[in-house]
Amino acid sequence: MPHTINPPASRLGCMPLCFLCVLVLIGAFAHAQTGQKQSPNPAPAVNDKQSADSIAKAREDTPESIYYVEEIAKQGQVEAVPMLEDKFGRTKDALGKAHIASALVRLGDKKDIYWDFLARQATVAIESGIPDIFAYDSQGKLIPGPSPEFTSWSQAHNLSPAAAQEQVISFLGAVMSLAVTKDWRAVPLLRQALSARNYMIQSAAAEGLAAIQDKESIPLIVDAVKKAPAEAGAVIARSLVYFDDPEAQAAVDKYVPKDSAKALREDRAARRTKTPWD
Repeated sequence: MPHTINPPASRLGCMPLCFLCVLVLIGAFAHAQTGQKQSPNPAPAVNDKQSADSIAKAREDTPESIYYVEEIAKQGQVEAVPMLEDKFGRTKDALGKAHIASALVRLGDKKDIYWDFLARQATVAIESGIPDIFAYDSQGKLIPGPSPEFTSWSQAHNLSPAAAQEQVISFLGAVMSLAVTKDWRAVPLLRQALSARNYMIQSAAAEGLAAIQDKESIPLIVDAVKKAPAEAGAVIARSLVYFDDPEAQAAVDKYVPKDSAKALREDRAARRTKTPWD
């Protein structure tokens, strides 16, 4: 099973929101999403020394190296492709392997093995039937602690509470690794993920569709928002901020708390971004 890692503090600004969400404590996910702005400012251009440093640190077989893999992908350092291909072959952890495959796809690697791995892992996650880790009251507000459905699912799969949480991280990471590629081939799987039992997976899928700018998916995202408990729906609806579309913006106004919606729009305008991860 993969394990949660604390990223180097100096590298947090280089990570898109989706990767950060995989690696924070699961119990803080929903409130962290609804109470904070979107991803940080775009990373600055790197010089040759910084590029070489990132590649050297990404090459290492350490848990922390995955943050440098993400930095390489974000900066478009195509010279790192051979190293990442080698690292993909050496890596045994499925979540780490998915991060590397995602980086390779974003860097333009056309080998089928990397896309096929991402699609296969995401399919397993989406079709797993894993319930949401949280329960919600009659008003749609989050109830602390694991939901009865999640506890039952964990017991049925002979997983301890800790192992079950790791499984959530692994499944969520698989969907996010696919979503962040912004590759149109991901659209059918991401649309399928909007019907997952886990609202974090639904949110990751919605962000991915927003990043791809698949406007035909707007009604599907809105439908997922409507069906979710209020607080979970507000998290999913945040993705709609990134569509320049009346239906999407109306849904933001309806389902996202006013202060959060205002902050999201201001952040997007200030950074001149078109997708959640620019």
